[in-house]
Amino acid sequence: RAKRELKARLFSQPTSAEAACSELGGQMLAFGRGIPAAEMLLRIDAIDAEEIKRVAWKYLNDAEVATTALGPLHGMPQYYDLRRSTNMHRY
Repeated sequence: RAKRELKARLFSQPTSAEAACSELGGQMLAFGRGIPAAEMLLRIDAIDAEEIKRVAWKYLNDAEVATTALGPLHGMPQYYDLRRSTNMHRY
């Protein structure tokens, strides 16, 4: 379903010059070049569940927490409570 919606968004964008330049700029930042629509469709189709899991693990993996506070700290949770609440439970 997500692939279908992404493909629909890819082809249902407004065709104004500003939208085209914005899309091309995004592709230049992400890929270093403009990506033809056919190649983008192939890239979208190549995504599978394992790729989603790999990217999720890379970017959503729990890590150490950094906190900063200014003023009275009577309402701020302890570090261990913050760390426990951000810990991911894996199955």
